[in-house]
Amino acid sequence: MNVKTLALAAAAAAVATSSQAADLPVAAEPVDYVQACDAFGAGFFKLPGKDTCIKLGGRIRAQVVSGNLSADKGDRDDKNKSNDGDEYDAYAKGYLYFTSMTNSEIGTIKTYTELTAKWSDDTTDEEIEAGDVYLQLGTNYGSFLVGRTASLFDSFTGYTYIGPVDTDLSDDSALQVQFTADLGNGVTASVAAQDSTYRSGEENAADLLGALQVSQGWGSFKLAGVLHDRAGHDDYGYGVGATAVFNLDMLKEGTEVTFQAQYADEAGKYIDVTDADATGYSLAAGFQTSLTDTVSTQLDMSYLALDDDNDSTRFAVNGSVAYAPVAGLVFAVAAGWEQADADNVKATDISKVGARVQYTF
Repeated sequence: MNVKTLALAAAAAAVATSSQAADLPVAAEPVDYVQACDAFGAGFFKLPGKDTCIKLGGRIRAQVVSGNLSADKGDRDDKNKSNDGDEYDAYAKGYLYFTSMTNSEIGTIKTYTELTAKWSDDTTDEEIEAGDVYLQLGTNYGSFLVGRTASLFDSFTGYTYIGPVDTDLSDDSALQVQFTADLGNGVTASVAAQDSTYRSGEENAADLLGALQVSQGWGSFKLAGVLHDRAGHDDYGYGVGATAVFNLDMLKEGTEVTFQAQYADEAGKYIDVTDADATGYSLAAGFQTSLTDTVSTQLDMSYLALDDDNDSTRFAVNGSVAYAPVAGLVFAVAAGWEQADADNVKATDISKVGARVQYTF
C-alpha cells in the first residue's frame, strides 16, 4: 500500500466518523419544569410546554352540630327524639380546587373546577359532587363567564364558622351566562341569565339578573336585581337587594362589618325561603374582628318577614370564635339561636352549638 492509498483511506475514515458523530444524540440541557406564574398570583405554576398556568388547592373539614338544646324534653317520647339536644349532625368533607389561567390573543382564559367528597352521619354512603365549575374570558372591555357559580344576586353569606342555625341569606350557585363590564375607579356592572330551576322556577327557562358594584379602600357597595320566571305561572316574580361592606382596619386589622337588605315579590328563594312564591324581606348584618394574631371572632344575624296569611317572622343569630395557630388551619366553636313566630301559631325557639376543624391548602 503506497502513501497515496493510505491518505485516501484516512480521509474516508475521517468523513465516516464525522457523519456518524453527527447522528449521535446530543445531551439535552437540564430544564426547570416548575416555573412560577407570578402574574396570576401565588401558587400558580406553568405546565411544561404549555402557555397555561395552573393552581391546585383544597380543604378538609370536619364538624359536628348539636340538636336543639331548647327542646322541651318533657313533651317528647323516647321514640321521637328528632331535633332535641340528644341529636346531632356531623360530617367530614373534602374539597379539591383546580384553577387554570392562560394568556391568549383574545384575552385571559380562566377555568375553575371544584370537586367535593362528603360523608355524613345520617347517610349510608358517601356523596361525590361538583361545586362551582366555569370558564371565564377576560378582555379589555369586560369578562364573560359561562358555567356554574354564585348567583349574581347573592352577596353576603355570613362570617360565622359553622352557622349552627340557619340564617336567611341568599346563597345558591346556579348554571348561568354572565358578563361584567369594568367601568373604572372600582365600579363594575354585570348582567346574567341563570337557570330558573335553581330557585324553583320554570324548567327550561332563565332568570334575568343585573348588578352594579363599587369597591374602594373603605369597602364595597352592591345593588342587585332579578326577574324570576315562576314555575307554573305566566307572570314573573322579582327581587332586589343592597349590600354594604365596611373595612374597619383603622380600628383593628381584620375588622369588617356588613349590612344587607333584600326584598322578594313572589320569588321567595331569593330570600332563602322554601316557598318559591313567597313575598317578603330579609335584613342581615355581620361582624368579624381579630382578637389576637391567632384568635378571631365572628357574628351574623338575620331577620325575615313574610307577607303571608300568618305574617310569619324569623330571627336568627350565630356567633363563633376561631383559633388559627398556623396558616390554613382553623379550630372553631360556635353557637346559634333562632326564633320563628306567626299569627295563630306557637312560637318556636331553637338553640344549637357546634365545633369545626378545618385545613385549607
